[in-house]
Parts: sequence; C-alpha cells; structure tokens
Amino acid sequence: MTITFDCNQVFQALKDGLIVIDRNFNIIKVNRTFSIMAGIAETESVGKKCYDLFAGPLCHNAKCPMIQIENGAEQMTFDGNQHCKVFKNMSYVVKICPYRDNEGKVAGMVETIADVSLLKKTQQELFESRERLRKAMGGIIQAMSLTIEKRDPYTAGHQRRVAKLCRAIGTEFGLDWERIQGLRMAAAIHDLGKIHVPAAILNKPGKLSDHELGIIRQHPQTAFEILKNIDFPWPLAEAIYQHHERLNGSGYPRGLKGDEIILEARILAVADVVESMSTFRPYRKELGIEKAILELQNNSGILYDSEVVNICMELITTHGFNSKTKFRKQPS
Repeated sequence: MTITFDCNQVFQALKDGLIVIDRNFNIIKVNRTFSIMAGIAETESVGKKCYDLFAGPLCHNAKCPMIQIENGAEQMTFDGNQHCKVFKNMSYVVKICPYRDNEGKVAGMVETIADVSLLKKTQQELFESRERLRKAMGGIIQAMSLTIEKRDPYTAGHQRRVAKLCRAIGTEFGLDWERIQGLRMAAAIHDLGKIHVPAAILNKPGKLSDHELGIIRQHPQTAFEILKNIDFPWPLAEAIYQHHERLNGSGYPRGLKGDEIILEARILAVADVVESMSTFRPYRKELGIEKAILELQNNSGILYDSEVVNICMELITTHGFNSKTKFRKQPS
C-alpha cells in the first residue's frame, strides 16, 4: 500500500511553532502552532519582515541568525528572551537552521519554537524541593552538632569554628559551591563519634593515658558507622572518617597515605589542627595560633596537604584567624 503525505498537513500538525523566512527577511510560511503561540493570524504574518513582526536583540546587528547562516552557521539555539518578545506569556526555546535551494545555496532559514513553560515550571519545583531538603538536612546536621557540644562543653563551638575555616579554605581552593556545602557540613559534625566516648575521658583534666587516648581515637570510626548508610549528596562519612589521617601514613584509624585521603578530609585535618591548638582543652593549656602556624610550617607536605596549608596560612596572616574571625563573604 502506498502512503502519500501532504507536506502542508504535516507542517500544520507539528506541535512546535514553525516559521520559514527567506534571505530577504520575508516571512513566507508559518504553521498553526506558531499563530496560536504568538496570537497572530497567518494572514498577518506571511509577507511581513521578520524584524517588523517580532523585533528583538538579534535584529539589525551581527548576531542576526540570517547573517550567521550566510557566514556558515548550520544550527543555532536561543532562549526566548535572547530571541524576541513576541511570545510574552510563555517560556520557549528557538532553534534555527538554514534551508537551501536546488543548487545548495542558502535560500533562507527555518525557525522552530518549542514551548518549555512546563519544563521550566517542573525545574523550578524540583529546585525548590531540593532547597527544602537541603535546609532540613542542614537542620539535622546542626542538631547533631549541638548534641555533641552538650556532652563536651570544652569543645563547644569548636566544630562551628572548624566549619567556618573549612569553608574559607574550600572557597580559596576554588571548590564549587555545592562541594563547599558538603565540606562545611562534614566539618560541623566531624567530632560526632565522640558521642561514644565517656564524658569522664572527654572532660578529664591533665594528661590522658594511652588507653584513654585509644578510646578517643575510635571517634572517626564511630562517626563513620553512624553515617555510612545515610545517602548524603556529599562524602560526609568518608571525610569525617579520614580527618585524622596524615599524608605520610602516620594518622588514624586506617593509616591512609597521600591521595588515598580525599580532599575534604585534607582540608578538614588542617582546619581541625589550627582550631584545636588555638583553644583550651581540659588536658592542656591553649597553645596559641603561633604554635599552630609552626605545626603547619614544619609538617607541610609531610602530614598535611601543602596547598591546603598555604591557603590556610594566607587566611591566618590576612584575617588573623581566631574564634571571632569574620572571613570575607562566602556562599551561604
């Protein structure tokens, strides 16, 4: 059975708007969908100059699609606002390509207009849903952080200060906003595992015994066990698990070396050391920022990532890091 097609019926049946324009900018054909989208009857469109019917930022300059096609462009895509203002109540995308005569020369162009309003609406709803989830997750992280601090008053605020320094380092390092959020959240609960350490050890004045140090050193493993089955969009569990690892393998709990330690953990390690040494602990006096700087300088590239150390040193010397430091504005 032979099937014949009426090209005009096919043209009119398309769900996207279609405009055919010759190389003199005359509109020579539009389909029904275009007329509905634009609210302009076919009789009011055909025969008009395209730049008269729907003038926009592409008209009368080198950005004009017809000029670009004559210069060799084969396909162009424009967001509606970049194209024209004729479709005022919808979001749309315009795709433009040349059409040619029998000799293969450019005779004009075909513009296809796709209504993406529903897609944009869905994308916006997904974004808003994600933001609600992010805020809820941030609230949970904050609650976990406060729970830890209630048990260990001597380190109250420690995790917040480490998170602040991590965020500053991550920003200077050039991490994207999303990755910085994960780094900040990992830092905010990096001592989560101490919830399993007896309060008598956490708050013990004076030197800790080897046995007591061994118990405290279990906290990265404990935190990992708590977090590992939660499907965070960031490597929180692994960053916290690794934050006491050191480049030369002398850290704990797994003795990881070099690139086995993820970047988030390398940043967290440096920030944790600086903040810990700068503040009071029950088992020792405050060592001060000078000792922290010396620790970083002496062990850069040995225990700590040298690039992270350099960035941290710059932040300390430029901003004078302490518990009340206000770094330059970061993504919230």
